[in-house]
Amino acid sequence: MSSTPSDVARRLAVACCGMCAFFTMYATQGLLPALQRMFHVSVAELSLTLTATTFAVAATAPLAGALSDRFGRRPVLLASLAGLSLTTLLTSTAGSLHTMLVWRLLQGLFIPGVFTATVAYIGEEWPARQAPAVTSLYISGSVLGGFAGRFITGLVTARWDWQAAFVALGLINAALLLVIWRGLPASRAFHPSVSLRQSLGGMSRHLRNPQLLGSYAIGFGILFSNVCTFTYVGFHLAAPPYDLGLRQLSFLFAVYLVGMVATPGAGSLAWRFGARRVFGWAAALSAAGMVLTLAPALPVIIVGLTLSSGGVFVMQSMATTQLPGFAREARSSAVGLYVMCYYFGGSLGALAPSLVWERAGWDGCVALVMLMLATIGATAMRMWPGRVAPAAA
Repeated sequence: MSSTPSDVARRLAVACCGMCAFFTMYATQGLLPALQRMFHVSVAELSLTLTATTFAVAATAPLAGALSDRFGRRPVLLASLAGLSLTTLLTSTAGSLHTMLVWRLLQGLFIPGVFTATVAYIGEEWPARQAPAVTSLYISGSVLGGFAGRFITGLVTARWDWQAAFVALGLINAALLLVIWRGLPASRAFHPSVSLRQSLGGMSRHLRNPQLLGSYAIGFGILFSNVCTFTYVGFHLAAPPYDLGLRQLSFLFAVYLVGMVATPGAGSLAWRFGARRVFGWAAALSAAGMVLTLAPALPVIIVGLTLSSGGVFVMQSMATTQLPGFAREARSSAVGLYVMCYYFGGSLGALAPSLVWERAGWDGCVALVMLMLATIGATAMRMWPGRVAPAAA
């Protein structure tokens, strides 16, 4: 397919979908040290501002995938984006941590529709040879969204308050919705399931597919590692001898932007060398970065976080590229199950390491992430084929 203006518009819309999927998800991550001083609660309680959203995403992802298989990619995508924009704006009305958690939970109900519909759309609407590159573009958008959400939230909160930050996030999300609505045409290769029940029934077949099961375990480990790293490094760097403030911690998330450079090239490498091999390289790169974060010098820690982040996003690109080809049918529900496992990993990555943090500090968190990276690397080597599994065009 040539790079015509219509194709450029579609690819831009795909990138915006990636931005929306991650724009609000971890918006509070850089605020946790400041929120702890504001609300005087424990680290475990603060982690619920992340866990509430990711748990809701995980719990509803299979249903979102089934809805997409039944009613179409674009309708589910646009409805999910509208609901996400509205609940993000309404989060600004919260007057307490507990009310904020309710709105964060509701945000999580709409995010799975963005992910499941977009990934399935890519697998159906682009030729198999182009699908990895377009998927990597989606992941690049998610990288930018993950950074921008954290960065904007931190800067606006430092200038005004966290309620104003959520107003800004909601308005930006609504603007991206308009870009997607105009740039992403209706599906041409979509074939709806006969009923929602049939779509949900396809999940049992996915759970008997070894390659999908391996991918689900890998997705769990990818987000567990990433959330653990960037949640607890904030507490590490906010404490002596670094004493970074809210504005400085917001700039720290700029290391996410390396993913925008790494993931497009990873799509081409996957076609040439196979997703399994590229995944292994990325896991090794991320592990090397985690080792560097143990250094006492702040510049070395930042380099380590950059390498770790780049590796994580390449791993995510490889896992996402594999899914449509492994599923072959009811692709959105297959993606929905992946999203469920992925965000369950994120939920535990925010909450469970709090016990490690209390007992072993940052060193313990690094050891935990290294163990998870080794586990998912071994899983990819065992469960994935040597070459990328392209979806049918």
